Amino acid sequence: MPSRFAIAVIFAGTLAIHISYAQQECGKPPSSSPQAPCAVKTEDYDVVVGSTKDGYEVLACGVDGRVYLKRRLATDDPSHTAFSVVGVSPDGSIVNFELPEMVMPSPVAVEGFDLNILTTHFVGAQGHFREMYHFDKRGNLLAKRWMPDDFRASIMAFLPSGKTIALDTHGTAEDVKHGGTVLDADGHVINSFDLPLPPGGGGWIFASYRMGAGDGVAYAILQSETTPSGPLTAIAAISETGHLDIKVIPAPPDTAQRHHNQWVFGPRVAVEVYHMVGERITFHFDEYDLNTGEKVASKIAHISGGAFGCYTGAEVSMLAPSAHVDPARGLSPDTLRLVISKLQ
Repeated sequence: MPSRFAIAVIFAGTLAIHISYAQQECGKPPSSSPQAPCAVKTEDYDVVVGSTKDGYEVLACGVDGRVYLKRRLATDDPSHTAFSVVGVSPDGSIVNFELPEMVMPSPVAVEGFDLNILTTHFVGAQGHFREMYHFDKRGNLLAKRWMPDDFRASIMAFLPSGKTIALDTHGTAEDVKHGGTVLDADGHVINSFDLPLPPGGGGWIFASYRMGAGDGVAYAILQSETTPSGPLTAIAAISETGHLDIKVIPAPPDTAQRHHNQWVFGPRVAVEVYHMVGERITFHFDEYDLNTGEKVASKIAHISGGAFGCYTGAEVSMLAPSAHVDPARGLSPDTLRLVISKLQ
């Protein structure tokens, strides 16, 4: 996967997170069996995920705010790798999606309540091969299938029809191309395409490691820093046949006071996350309509930590350590939590 998609979970351990609880705490580490849902909270709250000693990376957001995390187990043998995907819900329930050893998951795509994981199997000097795993919401493996040898995917989305739209970077160092592939429900290639040039020339890159999905359409965020008129940001709508509709959106560029963080997707919107210099534990969220590209809302949340999880339009979640949590909770500093904050 290209380095631009290797989004690390970087914790801002020097910032305190102020959590106000309306009802009881909930959450168990991933090794535990899923627990019963907790009562609905009316204030900001958090869910205990596990330990920061196990490497966690946000992969996708699912239905009802469930965050899917790649988990790499900490081992004493660097040649031994064990990964799983963990689904963490705001109600405190945690589900493991187990994978064989020496199998790395990424990317993933949510299909309703189900999860599809593209995996890379490492087989030593023989190289690697890829499979697609299909799980239900409880972590039961429903199916898996081999993928074509030349299939590449940096990010992907599943559509209700069962088709897959995968985007990738390919070509040579001198001629880098960005494009994608449409596969049917059986994994057969229907169409392949390259992204067209931006208005005025230059080239696009994928601005987020996530995609959105609707009825018959997948969405991706594109950026270009090389157009003659300056930086551009766009929403690409990709149909089941591979047809592209790219709309440039009025996302402002970074300045000395406004720093872009990332792009996420919410219900029918693409969302730019950014912060203003000097504003402590505050993030801004500008929503852009997926169909028109127009800016439709601006919201804020008082939250801090590392990687963002889900954006629902009413709440946003983020991974965070526990170094500054109230000692009365009895959490070790390396406890990893999913913090859920109300949007304002």
